[in-house]
Amino acid sequence: MDPATIKIRRLPDHLVNKIAAGEVVERPASAVKELVENALDAGALTVTVDLRDGGSALIRVTDDGMGMTADELPLALERHATSKLARDEDLDAIATLGFRGEALAAICAVSRFTLTSCARGASQGLRLAGEGGTVKQRLEVPADSGTSVEVRDLFFNTPARLKFLKSSATELSASLRALTPLALAHPQTHVRVANNGRAVLTAPAATELRPRVGAVWGHDVAARLLAVDRTEHGVGVRGLISPPDLARGNRDEIVLIVNGRPVRDPALLQATLDAYRPLLPRDRFPVVLLAITLAEADVDVNVHPTKAWVRFRHPRLIYEMVATATLGGLRRPAVIPDVGPRGDDRLDEAAPAGVAEQTALFGVTAALEPRTLFGRVLGQVQDTFVVSTSDEEVFFLDQHVAHERVLFERLQHELRDGIPAAQALLFPEPLELPPASCALLERWRAPLERLGFAFEGLGTATVVVRAVPALLKGNEPKRLIEAAVDEFGGPGVGEPTLDRALAFVACRAAVKANMPLGREEMDRLVAELSTTETPYFCPHGRPIVSRVSLHDIRRELKRTW
Repeated sequence: MDPATIKIRRLPDHLVNKIAAGEVVERPASAVKELVENALDAGALTVTVDLRDGGSALIRVTDDGMGMTADELPLALERHATSKLARDEDLDAIATLGFRGEALAAICAVSRFTLTSCARGASQGLRLAGEGGTVKQRLEVPADSGTSVEVRDLFFNTPARLKFLKSSATELSASLRALTPLALAHPQTHVRVANNGRAVLTAPAATELRPRVGAVWGHDVAARLLAVDRTEHGVGVRGLISPPDLARGNRDEIVLIVNGRPVRDPALLQATLDAYRPLLPRDRFPVVLLAITLAEADVDVNVHPTKAWVRFRHPRLIYEMVATATLGGLRRPAVIPDVGPRGDDRLDEAAPAGVAEQTALFGVTAALEPRTLFGRVLGQVQDTFVVSTSDEEVFFLDQHVAHERVLFERLQHELRDGIPAAQALLFPEPLELPPASCALLERWRAPLERLGFAFEGLGTATVVVRAVPALLKGNEPKRLIEAAVDEFGGPGVGEPTLDRALAFVACRAAVKANMPLGREEMDRLVAELSTTETPYFCPHGRPIVSRVSLHDIRRELKRTW
């Protein structure tokens, strides 16, 4: 084209609508999602979706919501006409699923459509019919309160988009994947979906989440899910998550909802998966339904026309809340396999020959019989990871955090039993600390002294350390106190607690990475870890173990025996 002949011109409305439809309506599933979201925004108690050929030939969404008057219905076909925004300020705190006012116009622009709506309390409704966004028939009809949108021959006037549609079964699967999160996010609404006259999803209204999950994912699955409920800093995380032995080969059954809106947020997904990382092989995924609630002003949903992505005002807080809530749901006896009685009643048994060097690492030399939780020890990788195997999996255990968990629970038991845990210093250590560090130690004095520390002169320029926990007797006192100040003065530590101080002591006493271990030491570490109450996470919440399925290894290597 000759640059001299190029002129800027305004595009005609029908072309603008087709371009807009390309963003909003990617396939039948997109239209189904947008229409059901409109129904939910209208306060529908029942939403019925009828499909033909997975939505390629017909999409009909009927609801019993508030409906539209005869004056409002034609406006609904215009781009950026909506009842959900009135002022600029409304865009900063969106509380509805739809708000752009472009979905219905875009859908009708690329289909043959029929819209029927009747406002609540009215006896007559209005029906509009047409194609390509143009109304060709207007008729007053008797109708029940609510709205019905019928879309036929989607993309009939955009052949380039039409040729990308898949088989009916594939399009139906996509439509159900779009509808399932909405059905789970709004359990109070009865959702019915049929394809070619056959029911494919029936989710009766429910007052609780578990019955709705049962209707969508199966009642056997719903019965096994673990409840999650945590609220802090104005953020709530509530839902149901699966124990590790209930897993899937894909992520389809991980549903994350923000203020009633199913979202696709990679960081939220990763926060959820991180909690499961030590419990599942890399190619297995949990069943998760988490509903996150926060102030509308703290989340921006105006990111993309599909409204599937969001931005948070405080993203790190949200991700940490999701990870912490998920971890909280998993840290319970129902998650941990039964590994028989604890080893405490064998602590006085004689140690086997050749394990005298374990005394420094593990505090006692008692023998523990092999446990089955992490199988049989094979060896050590990079002087950091202990490798073990069962008949089904290979485990990689981080020796530092594994030992940290063992020591943490041992200290807990000793404190409960009243066993002295202090080691008096032969030569008390005077330390000169900045005022802020002295104030911090004063705050943490009670839990630290209960664990075996003894101080003099707290609140003055010079602090004298007279005793340390017995586990830390080989550590230099000055470095211990400096590490404690760094640990407790970090962001997000919160109020002083005994468990946090205990976790610090366990971390400092545990074996470190890049430390070679003898075979007996590895055996004992894995055996003691198996008897802990929480063998998959260290006291700070870090995962202890990564696991690989032998079934997947055999499949990848084409080994059939």
